[in-house]
Amino acid sequence: MRRGRRSTVAALAVALLIGMTGCGEQMTDEEVLEQAHDVNFAFKSALADVQMQVFDGDWKIYAYGAETWECDNNGYEFRFQRATLPQWKLNEPTRDAAERIATWLDDNGWEAIKTQGYSGDIANIVIHAAKPDSFVARLTIDISPDPDTYDIATITADSTCQPVDIDLMRDLRNPAGIEVDDLEKVPSTEHPTAKPSFGYTPDGKRRFWDDAD
Repeated sequence: MRRGRRSTVAALAVALLIGMTGCGEQMTDEEVLEQAHDVNFAFKSALADVQMQVFDGDWKIYAYGAETWECDNNGYEFRFQRATLPQWKLNEPTRDAAERIATWLDDNGWEAIKTQGYSGDIANIVIHAAKPDSFVARLTIDISPDPDTYDIATITADSTCQPVDIDLMRDLRNPAGIEVDDLEKVPSTEHPTAKPSFGYTPDGKRRFWDDAD
């Protein structure tokens, strides 16, 4: 993440805590939604960078990363999960990949980096990390090689808990109160560089934001 973006994210974290605009006035619903979008974009942008360190291609989406889940004191968090598609193969030894990815994480501001390996015939590698200034509370990268078929990599992450009422945030993300089954669906697969959506338009379409380019 660029230094300018990092300072912006830090300022955003302070604004979230006080729930005020720069003039000290209570934030409007649209400002609350815009702030949530900024948090989500920082969260998913950091994770997209991680995906690119593992595989530059389409990933299966299991949790898009923009839905809100309840956390401490009725706040909300985001959950993210991606997996490589069948036939994907890691182009280097698993332990070399783990060392390379862990080094990249350390060089790019990630914290609490831990790599877990296994002995014997189990070659799985699991990497844990966090990046609070991009609102990533927990990151897990799991790489499972299989010499006989194909390898699997999964990336799972939870955001930091945001101190905004989850019911309000759900209402703001879906302003028309459309039933979940009737909202436009996210794709089943996606490249890490795909333009992200956050929330929905009044007619239930995925909402894309100009500053998410």
